[in-house]
Amino acid sequence: MSETTVSKEGIKKRMLGEARLAIDLNDIGIAFNPEEIKSLRKTETIPYPFQGRSPGVAFTLPHGIKASGRRNKWTPFSIRVEEGKPILYNEKKPVGEITFFEDPVHPVLNEKLSSGQKVRSILRIDPHGQIDVSYSSECSLKDAGEDCQFCSINVRDKDPERALLQHPRQIAEAYDIVRRSGYGRNFKISGGFVPERRELEYYIDVVEAIREKYDSFKGVAVIGAPADLSILSKYKEAGYTDLSHNLEVWDKNLFAHICPGKSKRNGGWQHWVESLEAAVEIFGKGHVHSNFVGGLDTKDAFLDGIEYLSSKGVVAHFGMFSPQKNTGLSGRRTPEPWYHWELADRATDIQLRHGFTTEQMYRGPGTGDHTGRVFRIKKGDFVGDKLDIYQFPPID
Repeated sequence: MSETTVSKEGIKKRMLGEARLAIDLNDIGIAFNPEEIKSLRKTETIPYPFQGRSPGVAFTLPHGIKASGRRNKWTPFSIRVEEGKPILYNEKKPVGEITFFEDPVHPVLNEKLSSGQKVRSILRIDPHGQIDVSYSSECSLKDAGEDCQFCSINVRDKDPERALLQHPRQIAEAYDIVRRSGYGRNFKISGGFVPERRELEYYIDVVEAIREKYDSFKGVAVIGAPADLSILSKYKEAGYTDLSHNLEVWDKNLFAHICPGKSKRNGGWQHWVESLEAAVEIFGKGHVHSNFVGGLDTKDAFLDGIEYLSSKGVVAHFGMFSPQKNTGLSGRRTPEPWYHWELADRATDIQLRHGFTTEQMYRGPGTGDHTGRVFRIKKGDFVGDKLDIYQFPPID
């Protein structure tokens, strides 16, 4: 084995260690003095509240892995400032120098549409350069008492500038403004659950308005499994390149309990799976996705689901379950960090074996970098000894 190969493998090992450490930090938290680190951050404000709990902080580990955690006195991890530099410690052993980071500022989001609304009231730009549109801030399943038990879409504070339902032409106008600024390499639209026919018509109106100006387009429609599977092709014909049905949990009995509305109104677990498989026939391998809440299924059952879906050409995405206030699972604790690491580690092995690409791992329902970075490390998709934040490739 060459020195270059040994070096690359050694860096992979360290990066995977950091990815696992990030999961520990997210769960266990970090001890730090907000006033001590304030001057080292790009903002002079005290670290932000972390997931509605005690203040937390976000930073980059030595090999580029992004991490965050709430402030906690009772943890082996701490941040100490030494000679003007923030150092992460595990007990008395230094892990290394870290770098604080803030979410990127996109001035284009403050530009105004012809209606006078700001672009930020219509969409956001995620860290990978994807345009994310949440077309509604409500979900019809809430009124029926059938909303997903982990979901807080109906209990979060509302953005005062955000309409309950975005107008398709305003979405297209905002998309145009952002794309001309260099973003828009990928587009995702999702939102609260709406009746099937209205959802289809709305999504088609959005993409048709966008394609009046752009021939090149990559877009993901996050939808419920339709009762009539022939409807799936209409999204492809309209111009979407990817489709996602978010199953949330793999166990069929748990699906009915955790997602009662999705189960009752969309044919049940088996129909959702059949719709995913049918979508692959239309959109192709790696262009159909499903999101899961990592931590609700048993580990082995969930990995069986990853294997099954991957074998059918479906990219399964998942993050770490984090209980939200005023939801059906608000009192439930997320599993231990080792559980989340084993899911990410073994799932990415499966997805690599089935030949998915890095871009496919980041498209879809937009669960972020949780498994994407592990996938990239194993694939060797990095330069030097740091893992940069993935950016979607240009489409123009």
